Amino acid sequence: MWRSRFKFRKSITLKWIISYAVILLIPLIVSAIVYMQTTQIVEYEIQRANSAMLKQVKYIVDSELKQAEKLAAQLSIHTDVLKFLELDNETEAAQSYTIYKTGQELNKYKSANDFISGIYIYSSKLDKMLTSETYAESELFYSMMHKSNTYTYEQWLQDLHNQQLKKYQWMPIVESGKSANTAVFMESLSRKAAGVRHGTLILPLNRNKIQHLLENVDWVNKGEVYIVDDNDRILFQNRDGKGIAGSSLQLINDKENMVTYVESDTTKWRYVSVFPTDVFWEKAREIHKLNLLGLLICCLIGGGVITYFARKNYDPIQQLVNIFPNVKMERKGETDEYTFIRESVLATLQERDDMNNSQMQQLRVLQSYYLSKLLKGQTEQAMSVKEAAKIHRMEWLSEHFAVLLFYMNPNQETELPLNLSHFIVSNIVKDLIGRQHNVLFTEMDGLLAAIVNIHPERLEAWQEDMEAAVSKAHEFIEQRYRLSFAVSGSDMYSSLEGIHPAFLQALEAQEYRLILEENTFVWYGDIKPDDTVYAYSINEELILINLIKSGDFQKASEMVDSMITHIFSHQASIEMVKCLLIDLASTMIKVVPQETHKTTLWEERRPVKRLLACSSRAEFRQELLEILSTVCELVNAKLLMASSSRVAEQVAEFVETHYADVNLSVSMIGTHFGFTPQYVSKLFKEYAGGGLHDYISQTRIKEAKRLLEQGASIDETALHAGFLSSSAFIRVFKKYEGITPGRYKSIHSPLRNNDRA
Repeated sequence: MWRSRFKFRKSITLKWIISYAVILLIPLIVSAIVYMQTTQIVEYEIQRANSAMLKQVKYIVDSELKQAEKLAAQLSIHTDVLKFLELDNETEAAQSYTIYKTGQELNKYKSANDFISGIYIYSSKLDKMLTSETYAESELFYSMMHKSNTYTYEQWLQDLHNQQLKKYQWMPIVESGKSANTAVFMESLSRKAAGVRHGTLILPLNRNKIQHLLENVDWVNKGEVYIVDDNDRILFQNRDGKGIAGSSLQLINDKENMVTYVESDTTKWRYVSVFPTDVFWEKAREIHKLNLLGLLICCLIGGGVITYFARKNYDPIQQLVNIFPNVKMERKGETDEYTFIRESVLATLQERDDMNNSQMQQLRVLQSYYLSKLLKGQTEQAMSVKEAAKIHRMEWLSEHFAVLLFYMNPNQETELPLNLSHFIVSNIVKDLIGRQHNVLFTEMDGLLAAIVNIHPERLEAWQEDMEAAVSKAHEFIEQRYRLSFAVSGSDMYSSLEGIHPAFLQALEAQEYRLILEENTFVWYGDIKPDDTVYAYSINEELILINLIKSGDFQKASEMVDSMITHIFSHQASIEMVKCLLIDLASTMIKVVPQETHKTTLWEERRPVKRLLACSSRAEFRQELLEILSTVCELVNAKLLMASSSRVAEQVAEFVETHYADVNLSVSMIGTHFGFTPQYVSKLFKEYAGGGLHDYISQTRIKEAKRLLEQGASIDETALHAGFLSSSAFIRVFKKYEGITPGRYKSIHSPLRNNDRA
């Protein structure tokens, strides 16, 4: 045993030492890698810093250059500038104010953009230069602003007269009495249509601002920044030429430098950074020394700390191992202490969980058995509610109970087992109802039964709570599991003994729902049968017979619906309901003409047999209405054959066809059909309810309204609608419509409707 313990101690201590050593090696390895990669890191940092700095300079300068080019584009189309370029020697004197006004406009633009030091416009026709400050001959302006030994007047004029000029150019400019080269933007101002040059626009860049921008770059003082053109000529720099000898970047002092450059997106310029690496290497050497010293200290201190904590941390582990029996420890001697403790704890927890699960299963069986006894009325009379609840570990909120029965509707899509369906419904419904009331579920004869213990504070609204919870559960379960169910509920009882009669009530309500209703929730109090009288009298039967004989299906169906609603609203017994429905069908069949009883249609439908096969209120109603519809069709067919209404329909069709004939009248119609005008008029009035003359006028007015809405004139409308004259049309139209045709046209014209839209 001591040998096995020694193996335990050795194994766990060895693992700790190895793990601590690995943790110590991580910073050591990282430090070594950092030490070896210092050169690459330094070069990368210099390159990254220079690149970021140059991109910042490039962004600022390019933005200003774009603004200058946009200014040039604005001036090239400026009205005053174009007028100035159109002037010649003859019109110059008369347009002095225009020249002065143009100069003032240039001054405004120059004041708004401090990246340029001036705005010069050269006129080819006048051979003069206009600026925001002066207006002079070209030669005089050259001697004032550009005179230099390396840049003659002829070269300057040649640049000004360049037809395709639009570029940045290196040019000497006199500022404060000193000539200094700077970059200028030159663009030829020419007429686009003819391609004739009228002048040149010159925008000298503000050298001092660019110089100040480079001098204030956020970088160490020993770095240098340059802006060069495509010929490697230095345009701007931040140190007045101290860092580089000569006029080109090709000549750099014999020192190790980091050179970085980026190209401009606007011009052919490049932004160059030259930085001596000695500045960083001074700090890198110090880092090298500190790195080596840190590695040595880490090794010494880490070794001591590993030994100390390995010894200290083993004591509580040894105490935990000693808690468990020695037999287990000897049996698992090949494992380390952590594995031994973990397996021992898991085995203990598993044993406890198995015992709890076994107890819970036994408790559920006892609870289900007890609930079944309550539903069947087999409770012990001497036992109180609290005692029974304590024995079966139930908590009743009050002594008020109700019973709900859940019936699973068959669904061929899901085909879930019945026990699984009960499990889903009981858990979801219990979660929703349990927020306000106490509810327990059990199975009774294939139905899921729920005993609801009503909360004492919700006695007035407990049914609303049940309906809301069941409705929410039904919606969720039907959407998630494609499972539908119906619920019946009892009244509330105020004792434990009331659970049995509540169960019987719920059963009766469920039976009533299955036979006669389509609802998903039925309360016993809503369907409890009353001792009602028979709701179908002889007088009502005579009224229904007369309605059917008249062929009025609409009124007859309304009466049938009213009688069905009446009998169900009084919760009559099922036997009485079926008797009434059979009586209604018998009344309808009595009215059927004798000669149609044995027709093929009647034999195929077999209405009485189909009615007796119905098992729900909806099916009874549908079959009764189909019988009623068939009977009314047969009666109407017989009435139609014996009446002269067909003649009236033909008269109406004749009017619809010949309304445009100005000679159309009652006499003309009588002559056409071979009757006297009086008989035709009387026949039509009995059929349509109105006079024939009015029907002719209304038909014409209807057509006239259609023509007016399409934009036809009054005369055209009167002619096409069958009126003798426009005045007769207006008189008749106003009689029937209350307004004149012109007013009606103005209201319903297409143009007015479009304006409204």
